[in-house]
Amino acid sequence: MYELLILAALMSRNMSGYKLRMILENAMSPRRKISNGVLYPVLDKLKIKGYICFDEDQDSRGTKTAYITESGRDYFHELMEKPVIHDSKWDDMYRFKMRGMNYMSVVDQVAILRDYHGELDEDFHVYTAVKKHLEDLREAHPTTEDYYQWQIRTTDFVMTVLETKMNWIQTQIKEIQKLENKK
Repeated sequence: MYELLILAALMSRNMSGYKLRMILENAMSPRRKISNGVLYPVLDKLKIKGYICFDEDQDSRGTKTAYITESGRDYFHELMEKPVIHDSKWDDMYRFKMRGMNYMSVVDQVAILRDYHGELDEDFHVYTAVKKHLEDLREAHPTTEDYYQWQIRTTDFVMTVLETKMNWIQTQIKEIQKLENKK
C-alpha cells in the first residue's frame, strides 16, 4: 500500500526518507505517525526490486536522496491500474491513487474515480438496509428507543460521509472531462 504513495511522490522529484515519511503521514488520517521502522523496510524492498535508487552523494548530515527508476515508473503505473481489493484499507488505497492521478491518462483517472464511486455506492446501499433494520427494531422495542436512535444517528453519519465522497467524485469526473474537452 505504501509502495504506491512512495512511488507517486518520487514521480514528482527526488526525496529524502524524512520527506517521504512526511508525505506518508500527511496521506494517512490526521495526526497518524509513520515510524522509520515502517518506512525503511518499504524503501529497502523497493530498492531491492530496482524500483528506486539512492544517491551515493550524501549531504553533511549523511542524508541520502531516493529517486525512482524507469522500472519503478512502470511499477507505479501497474499499481495505479491494478484493481483495489475491498479489504480494511480499500478507502486509503483509493486516496493514495488520487495522489498519483496526474501521471495517468484522463481515461484512467475517470476509471479510477468511477471504481471508487461504485465501492462507496455499494457501501451506501448496505447502510441503507442497516438503517431500515434499526428503524424497524426501534419500533418493535420502544423501551430501548434511545439506544436505537443513536445507532440510527451513527448510521446517518456514515451515510452522509459516503454521499459527500460520491458527490465529490462526480464533480471531479465532470471537471476532468470538461478540461479534456477544452484541449
